[in-house]
Amino acid sequence: MHNPARPKRFAALAALALGACASQSGELAAPVTPVAETVTRLPPASGYQMKPDELALDCKKLTGRMAVRIVQIRDYQTRHQTTALSRSIQSTTTSVMGGSKEGTDPEGRYARDRAQLEAFNQRLAEKNCANFDLNAELDPNAKDPPRTRRLNKS
Repeated sequence: MHNPARPKRFAALAALALGACASQSGELAAPVTPVAETVTRLPPASGYQMKPDELALDCKKLTGRMAVRIVQIRDYQTRHQTTALSRSIQSTTTSVMGGSKEGTDPEGRYARDRAQLEAFNQRLAEKNCANFDLNAELDPNAKDPPRTRRLNKS
């Protein structure tokens, strides 16, 4: 009797074995960027296009969304990045067995999040709302909750 799950298990084990063999070279492998999602295919940092529902947000809601995203990506520079081997295995097994590619391109994810923050911050400025000093707020050493800059009333 043929077990339908057997070919998938074999493919997963083969990918794991190939990855293990590749990691035995004694050298650190360069990061692998999956073909499907690369930083070079992302819009430039200033290229995030706000959706109509985002453009309609008031200052308070924009500020809240930004504060949450800042906290989510603040430690990007210091967070332990996934290894090239684990990303390679995930990419291989996902193409064979299907599933999510989430997490295979942390640099691309950070670039998208940063571009969104830049666009939201620009929108706050356009609406004459207090906005963020993104470089200071995204500093990995920042421990306080994100705070907006005071508006200079002229």
